[in-house]
Amino acid sequence: MNALKLICLCGLTLALAGCASAVSSGSNTALDSFDLTAMTSEMEQSIMANPAIQQEIATHGALKIVCEPVTNNMTGEILPPGQARAYTAQIRSLLGQTAPDKFTWIMNRDEFYKLRNEQLNHVDLGPDPNAIIPQWALLAVFDSLTNEDENHRSAFYQCTYSITSLDHRTILWSHPYRVKKNAVKQFLD
Repeated sequence: MNALKLICLCGLTLALAGCASAVSSGSNTALDSFDLTAMTSEMEQSIMANPAIQQEIATHGALKIVCEPVTNNMTGEILPPGQARAYTAQIRSLLGQTAPDKFTWIMNRDEFYKLRNEQLNHVDLGPDPNAIIPQWALLAVFDSLTNEDENHRSAFYQCTYSITSLDHRTILWSHPYRVKKNAVKQFLD
């Protein structure tokens, strides 16, 4: 029994010693919840501070925007549909809290028809999608460069957001979020 406790204690000591280097070097190169929070907060602040957006709102009123899920151009990273929607939905939520009168969020047409086809009898889906035409789209494209050898893995991410005119294909606002992550390979396996 004492030998088993000693082995467990030694294993725990080694694991804790290893964890210190994993934290300093990083233990994962994937985007995580910290990135989601930091990235979307940076985007919300950039949108609110952008003179072109403020001028468009002053001239034409609230921007009618549809959100699209993230376009995943990352190398090797899987971005499930729920996560792809979370990155733009979080910005929509932050702007809805900060400036609810400056943005009108319009449901994506495909999502509208999906809900309608699921026969949600007691949910107000609002007007027909053709009754409200969005003028703008909130888009995000995630790119990455990954480098890996037998000991380390590193990934550089550039996540570029834009608000694009659906009528003129012009970009009203664009802002990148960049982050580099390093990990010690032994902690990844």
